[in-house]
Amino acid sequence: MANTARYSLILPLFAAAAVVAIPAPAQAQPYGPDTCIQGFVWREARPGDTVCVTPDIRATVAQQNGNAGANKDPNAGSGPESCSQGYVWREAFSGDTVCVTPAFRQQMFDANGAAASRKQTSQPAPAAPPGNPLGPLCGTGIPFIPTC
Repeated sequence: MANTARYSLILPLFAAAAVVAIPAPAQAQPYGPDTCIQGFVWREARPGDTVCVTPDIRATVAQQNGNAGANKDPNAGSGPESCSQGYVWREAFSGDTVCVTPAFRQQMFDANGAAASRKQTSQPAPAAPPGNPLGPLCGTGIPFIPTC
């Protein structure tokens, strides 16, 4: 019985010390500086393409990549990567020769131009949650913490 009383006094002290010694974790960003803002996803026109676009554009790019030979005319003036009449290279990145409509290529140019503004790093930092400016244990009633 005497041991129980001693442990019941010591255990809260260890728990309080552990709370003080452990810093709060940093805010998680699963993809670091390339994390897209709400409503946007990575385009993934090629591995490592982290330009943020709408999910519909990403799906269209994936479909185009899956059928990259479509709309090609190997007998046209630019060789085997030439596009059929009415189509142009997508140019989402340097060397991107998937053939798309001129309007879709313009969407890729626009997405590339807006890339920085669609990342979370370009957004203002979230406001810190309200807390006690004197510390997390202030006012908790722990006997060895002086009155705040």
